[in-house]
Amino acid sequence: MGEDYCDLCKGAGVFGSNMCVYCNGTGEWNHAAQAYVENHICQCITLDRKFCPVCNKPCHHDTTLNPKQKIDPGFGGTPSRVIAVSE
Repeated sequence: MGEDYCDLCKGAGVFGSNMCVYCNGTGEWNHAAQAYVENHICQCITLDRKFCPVCNKPCHHDTTLNPKQKIDPGFGGTPSRVIAVSE
């Protein structure tokens, strides 16, 4: 990582097609961008699931649309809401 330019946008002022939110489009170095790049959650899922767009490292997730970690829908481990009916 460089000391003279934003670690996220590499000094370009844009990340993808949007203005860099860490340097506000200036491309100047800042601690927030550096900390994010060093400790970011893998963003491979946003593109092709082959490379992370933030750090350009190979993706460690599945390359299919089946995630390795499944998120609980909030029903206590059951696939749908169970309503108890008392007689």
